Amino acid sequence: KLKELLSEVRLLPREIDPPARAWTAIKAEIEKPVSVGETPSGRATRVWQRSAFLIAAGLALVASSSLATIAAMRDRNVAETQAVAIDRRSTGEPGPATFAEFVSIENDYISSANQLSALLESERSTLSPETVAKLKQSLAIIDGAIIEARRALAADPANRALVDMLNTSYNQKIDLLKRTTEMGRT
Repeated sequence: KLKELLSEVRLLPREIDPPARAWTAIKAEIEKPVSVGETPSGRATRVWQRSAFLIAAGLALVASSSLATIAAMRDRNVAETQAVAIDRRSTGEPGPATFAEFVSIENDYISSANQLSALLESERSTLSPETVAKLKQSLAIIDGAIIEARRALAADPANRALVDMLNTSYNQKIDLLKRTTEMGRT
């Protein structure tokens, strides 16, 4: 049966011209003017096919990538600022020997702590309330130690041990803020 079918198929013409009326209808459809908002078949275009939507989508893409770049650069700037107030003990460099020397770097510590605190505040929602409470408690203890060391240094500005205590307290504060900020990102 298969051989019979194949022999009959071979007898069929290779091409068949459509009726004359069909060509007229096809030609009219091709040459038909298309109005704005319609496809050539006459159907309305989809929302995502309209030029205004495509322009808005492009602008949204540009805006979101710009915001991502700003966020990445902000994190990079904070990291660079954190590097200013590094723990000098970890680099092998001695800390400031006198209170006067410490005062010259204290503003770097304060600036770094303020920037880290601001970053942490913006990411606060990522931390549990218990973590936030512990952080506040720890920062209060460190700030108390800083105030105490400053008062003692006011009475004895040449005391190297007090300068070291103050330097260590600021390093602990920066370290705590850095670690908590990193914890909020994970």
